[in-house]
Parts: sequence; C-alpha cells; structure tokens
Amino acid sequence: MAGCAIGVDLGGTRIKAGVIDRTGRIHSRVELATEASKGRKQIIANIAAAADEARRVAKLPWSRVRAVGLGTPGGAKPETGAIWGSPNMHCLEGKPLAAPVAARLGLSEDGITLENDANVAAYAESWIGAGRDVKNLVLFTLGTGVGGGIVLNNEIWRGAWGAAAELGHQVIYPDGALCGCGNYGCLEAHASATGVVRRFREAVESGKRSVLARKVKTGERITARDISSAARKGDRLSARIMEETGRMLGIAVTNMLHILNVECVVFAGGMTAAGTLLLRPIREEARKRTMKYSMRGVKILFSRLGNDAGLIGAAGWALRLARTNRTSGNRG
Repeated sequence: MAGCAIGVDLGGTRIKAGVIDRTGRIHSRVELATEASKGRKQIIANIAAAADEARRVAKLPWSRVRAVGLGTPGGAKPETGAIWGSPNMHCLEGKPLAAPVAARLGLSEDGITLENDANVAAYAESWIGAGRDVKNLVLFTLGTGVGGGIVLNNEIWRGAWGAAAELGHQVIYPDGALCGCGNYGCLEAHASATGVVRRFREAVESGKRSVLARKVKTGERITARDISSAARKGDRLSARIMEETGRMLGIAVTNMLHILNVECVVFAGGMTAAGTLLLRPIREEARKRTMKYSMRGVKILFSRLGNDAGLIGAAGWALRLARTNRTSGNRG
C-alpha cells in the first residue's frame, strides 16, 4: 500500500476513520463514539484512537503513513489547527485541535491536515466520486441543514476567512421563514429535511389532505423520508412538497452556476434517498433558469461516495497537500 493516508471524519456522535490509498481506495474503516459530552480532551483522545485503529486494521506501520487528514464540522483554520462555529462541540471552539491530536499519535505538530468536513467531501466527489476528473464542482449536503463545499481548479475554495460555501444560507425567499442563522428565507430554512417537515406540517394544519395527516394531528414524529415515501405511493401533498423542494434547490444550483460556472453540481446527504422525486425538479428548474452558456455541459448528480466522502476527502486532501509541500520543498 504505497502512498496511503489516514482520513478522519469527525461527527457530533461518531468518528469515522480509514486508510485511503492514492487512488481513493479504502483499506480499512472504523467507527468510534465521539463522546462530545465528556469534553475536549476526550474528543481528542477518541480522534487519535480512531486514526490509530484504522492504521492497525490496515496493518500499516506509521512509517508508511504519508499524511493524516481530519474533516471537522464548522469552520476550520488550517493555519492554526483550530475550528470555529462547531454546533455540537462548543468545547473545541477556537482551541488547537490538530496539534494535540498529532501529539497523541506521536506525529510532528503539523502532522494533521485540518479542513471543514463538507469541503473535503466536495474534494472527494471531484477526485473519485460523481464529479471525477472535473476541475470545478459544487457540493450541496442535504440533511437537518443544508451545507456545502466548493472545489475550483482542483483546490478547495475556503474564502477570505474560511467561511465560504455556506450554501444553505443563500436567500431564496426574502420574506420567508426564520432560519437558525437569524436571517429569513434561507435555503436551509425551506429545503433542508427540517424545512421539508415544517412546510408539510403547515400544509396539513391549513387543511390539506395527506395519508400522513393523522400523524401530524396527533403530534407523532414524521421525517423527510416519510414524506418522500408517501409521495412515491401517490400522496399528492407529499409529492407537491418534494417537487417544491427540488425547485428551490434548482434555484440554488442556478445561483452557483451563474456565479462560479462550475462543470458539476453534486447533492449528498440523507435527503437524496428521495431519488428522482428530488433530482428531476432540481434539474428542470436549473435548466429553466440558467443562461445556456452557464448550463452547457453541466452535470447535476447525486453523490457516488455517500457516507464515505468525508473520510476519503480528508485523506485525499491531506495527500494532495503532502505532494504539494514535497514538490515545493516546503516541509513546514
């Protein structure tokens, strides 16, 4: 296994780690609990344990590990090895993360490459996933919220302060619903899984009929997956909600194409389980609204890497930086 790296995907509840080679192949995959409630030291210990276990399972000595990449929620500051804006792990805010993990693993202080999890997932999709071989790609992550990552000319685009690709906070309805960010009408407030459920409940409460109406009226929990499943079975309200959601996302795609002129837009996350119920209206709306020269040759696809995109991308990005540093002679 020449040219391998360890990728680590830090989540609020689980840490995934794996050994990835230079072709993107996964040689080991492990998961450990994050144990965020136990504080920063425990999270650091668990990240290191996951990385070392992935190496052990792959039977790879540390001397043959070329790089270690860590994908984290929230904003990442690679230059300081710290993160900010992490919604479920406030104990990590603004404090070094890369250096103490490296110390636990017996690596040099710069032995960990730190980057936002959606950014590295976007890199993975452009490297070996749905956007393989394209140089410019936008990734939307669809779950409880709407996140994103941007790759331009094969490089992760982080922006001036590392806050780029907040794709869920582009405004699509100026007088729309209140978003968790404090603004109104954000894509996330309307087209995330949370937004889909809210819009569905509001429709039922206004008198619209649905096979899921009883659950709404009795206060039972429903999910975006429940709504997409009902839509497939012919429930008109559910189908309308999914159609509207796809069209909102199609507008967001148009925005990205007009601003960035990328070759590929990829959607990832739990909501992609809706399949063509979501993808068809996304594509239709984007084609209807986008100028033809911005749309020419563009692929709009669902992720091919699924839940592995984070750890593959973390490792792949770390390998890329390691190659760049070696070529430039910069080992600092």
